[in-house]
Amino acid sequence: MTKNKYIKKVSYARVGLLGNPSDHYGGKCLSFTFDKKAEVTIEDDDKLEIDGKNHKSFNLIYDGSNDLIKAVIKNLKLQNKNFKLSYNSEIPFGAGLAGSSAISVASIKALNEYFKLNLNDFEIAERSLYIETDQLKISTGFQDGYTVTFGGVLLMDFKGKEYIRKYPDNPYGIVKKIPVESIPYFLCFSGESKKSSGTVHNSIREKFLNGSQEEKQQIRYYMDSIANFAEEGALALTCKQWQKLGSLMNENKRLRDQIYQTSKKDNEVINVANSTGALGAKLTGSGGTIVILTDETDSKNIFLKMSKIYNCYKPRIITGLA
Repeated sequence: MTKNKYIKKVSYARVGLLGNPSDHYGGKCLSFTFDKKAEVTIEDDDKLEIDGKNHKSFNLIYDGSNDLIKAVIKNLKLQNKNFKLSYNSEIPFGAGLAGSSAISVASIKALNEYFKLNLNDFEIAERSLYIETDQLKISTGFQDGYTVTFGGVLLMDFKGKEYIRKYPDNPYGIVKKIPVESIPYFLCFSGESKKSSGTVHNSIREKFLNGSQEEKQQIRYYMDSIANFAEEGALALTCKQWQKLGSLMNENKRLRDQIYQTSKKDNEVINVANSTGALGAKLTGSGGTIVILTDETDSKNIFLKMSKIYNCYKPRIITGLA
């Protein structure tokens, strides 16, 4: 009797520490994965079945149910294959933690192994972006797919990729692993209503592509400035220069605010964190979650103070991937 084939893959949430959202515009990012995960399993079946947490699908029609998984399957040209894909995630949706990318990357990795597609990590990271931009029409950047695919603490350079063209028309991003296992930080959830990254980024992206010359130059100026913080931050992180790292985070936030609107709730958390003694505080992504940096000696005290007001969480950095 033939043993059923069974593949399981896990991908982790990410924090954008510095440089975001310049990854949409050929910039650089300093990011890391932490211990909230999305899990995908593939097993033999005599039909196609997608088993989400609350919904099952037996076709690839976009109908608001499991659409991300359907897009992955179409992108990999597996429409005519039979298998069961099950997935679940503990990453909050729409909280700026790359929840959709974690599901997408875990799905691609599982299908890649199951069907022996021989995709490398760069191809997986890039596909996760094009699945969202091309098939689901969601504006996103390269930070999410690359961070989730490679895992750990990463300095990434997306020079020349501002127009989101496919390889080989654009080169792959450059990924450098930073040998850091701990950072005196924690996350704070603002309670801001959930929204996809596309909701935040689509209008700015449209201005960059089709706006006036002045609008394009303004976006380019701020994104280039924000991108520079990533490399500076990687050095500060390696040397444990927390004051310097915090200052860069605050400046990243200030420049981002020149283009994007930060919600009242998100700003409130950031302001309270700074008044409580944090060295730096900024959005992890599109909104809803704040990354707060402290000095090593004050970390526990600031975390306890913030936890009395907001929902806070001290994650463990994930340096390796399952």
